[in-house]
Amino acid sequence: MQPLHRSSKLLLILLPIWLFITAIIRPMSVPDEGRYGDISRAMFETGDWLTPRINGFPFMHKPPLLHWISTGLMEIFGVHLWVLRLVPVLAATLMLTSIFFFVRKYISEQVAQLSIIILATSLLFFGSSQYINHDLLVAAWMTLTVFCFADYTLSGKKSILFLGYIACAGGFLSKGLIGVLVPGMVILPWVIYCKEWKKIPALLNPFGILLFTLLVGPWLYLAQQHYPNFLHYFFIEQQFDRFSSSGFNNKQPWFFYIIILFFSFLPWLMLTGFKGVKQHIRTAIPSPILALLLWWLVSVLVFFSIPPSKLAGYILPVVAPLTILITAWVQQALIQHKNKLQQLGSFIFITLIGIAILVAPHVIKENHGFYLEHIEFISTMGAILIISPWILFTVNKAGKLSLFQATACSLIILCSVIPFAVRIFDTKTNHDQTQFQQYLHGNTQLVFYHYYFYDLPFLLDLKTPVYLVNNWDNVGGDNSSVEIKDGLLFEPQLKRYLWNDAALEQALNNKQPLIVISRPHDFKPADPHVKVLHQRNYDVFIFNQ
Repeated sequence: MQPLHRSSKLLLILLPIWLFITAIIRPMSVPDEGRYGDISRAMFETGDWLTPRINGFPFMHKPPLLHWISTGLMEIFGVHLWVLRLVPVLAATLMLTSIFFFVRKYISEQVAQLSIIILATSLLFFGSSQYINHDLLVAAWMTLTVFCFADYTLSGKKSILFLGYIACAGGFLSKGLIGVLVPGMVILPWVIYCKEWKKIPALLNPFGILLFTLLVGPWLYLAQQHYPNFLHYFFIEQQFDRFSSSGFNNKQPWFFYIIILFFSFLPWLMLTGFKGVKQHIRTAIPSPILALLLWWLVSVLVFFSIPPSKLAGYILPVVAPLTILITAWVQQALIQHKNKLQQLGSFIFITLIGIAILVAPHVIKENHGFYLEHIEFISTMGAILIISPWILFTVNKAGKLSLFQATACSLIILCSVIPFAVRIFDTKTNHDQTQFQQYLHGNTQLVFYHYYFYDLPFLLDLKTPVYLVNNWDNVGGDNSSVEIKDGLLFEPQLKRYLWNDAALEQALNNKQPLIVISRPHDFKPADPHVKVLHQRNYDVFIFNQ
C-alpha cells in the first residue's frame, strides 16, 4: 500500500485534537455524564476494577470497559472531567481511523479523507464524541469489527481477522451482547450475498474465538464468582428483557432514528442536491463494498428501530456506512452539477441555528433571568453562526475555497460553537451550584430526598455514599431509584443507605447533622427556621450545624 499523503496524516492528527479541545469546554451533563463519570471515579477511589458502583451500590447494567479506560486515565492524570472526556474522544478517533483506512484501501484516499471530515462534522457524531457514555465506544468497536471481518473476507489476511476478534471483545466489554450480535448480523448475510460462504469456517477461526474468550471471559467469571446471580441479571434482565420490553423510558416512534440521522447529516446531504443517488454512489463504490454498506445501514437501522425505547446515541453503529455512502454521493454530485440548494443549503442551515440561539433567551420561560444574564455571550454565538457561513460563501464564490471546503469550515465553526451554547443553555447541570460544600464537614451526612442528583457526588468528590430517601417498597419503572435499588440484588447490606421518610424524620429528631437536598419545593421541614439555600435546581437544608 502506498504511504499516506501528508494531508491525510494532518487530518488524522488534527481532527482528534479538535474534538478533544471542544470536549473540555462545557461542564458535566446529567444524567449520563454524572452517572458514568462518578462510577469511574468510584472505581479509581476504591481500586475495585471488578464491580462498577453508583453511590457505592453495584451497577451491573453494563460491562466495565468504559470505566476501565477512564480509571486507567485517572491513574495517570488524576480525577478531572477532561480526563473522562478523553474516552469518547478516543472512541471517535478509533471510528474515524478505521473508516479512513478501510475506505482508503477499497475506494480511494480522497474519499477516505472526505469521509472522516463529513463524519467528524456531523451533528450526532460530534455530540457523541463530547459525551461520556457507552454509545460511541461500542459503536466504534462494532465499526472496526465489521471492517476487519470484511477485509479478511476480501483479502484473506489473518492478522486483520484477529484484530476483528479483539474489536469484537471490545464491543462486548463496552455494552454486552449487542457488540457481538450486530457485527455478526452485518457480516454473515453479506458473505453469503458475495458467494463467499466457503470462507465462513475460516471467519470462525478457533484461535480468534479463543482470543475473544480470553478477553471477555475473566470479567464474566469473576463477577459470577463474586455475585452468584450476576449472569442471569446481566444477560437476561439487562440484555434480552431490555431489548424486548416496553417498560423502559424514552419511547419513540419507529422513524425516530431516520429523523435523527437526516438532521445530523442534512448540511452534507444538501451538497448532493438530492439528485442522482444511485448513479453517483455506484460510480464511486465497488460492488461488494456497496452491498456491505447498504446491508449494514438498512439491517442495523431496522434492528434498533424495533424496540420502543430509543435514544439518539443507540443508532451510532450505522453512521460509518451512512457516512461513506453520503461521501460518495457528495463527491460525484459536486463534480457533475451545482444547483442553488447545493450552493446555499448548508449555509442557510447554519444561519437558522444562529438565529435560533439569538431568539432562545427571549422565548424560553424557564430560567429566563439566567439566560438574560448571559445575553451578550449568547448574542456573540448567534452572530458568529449567522455571519461566518456567508463570509465563507463569499470566499467560495471568489474561487479561493471549493464548495466542499467552505461547507466543512462552516460546520467546524458550528460544531465549535455548540459546546459554548450547551454551557449556557444546559441549566440542569449543577457545576455552579455547590456553594453548600462548605457545610460538609466532620460527621455531617448528605441526604438526597426523593431524587438522585447524578453529578453532585463527582462535583463534591464524595468519599462515602449519600443517604437516599424514597418510598423504596414501591419504586419501579426505569429511573435512578431502580438503578440503585438493583444494587441490593448483589449487596443487600447496603440497604442501610436507603431511607424512607420515617427514617429521615427519626434522624432529624435524633439531632443528626444532616444536609438534605431536594428538588425545589419538594421537601418541607418541620422546623421553619432551618437554614435553607435555594439553588437553581434544588434546595439545600442544613440541620444541626
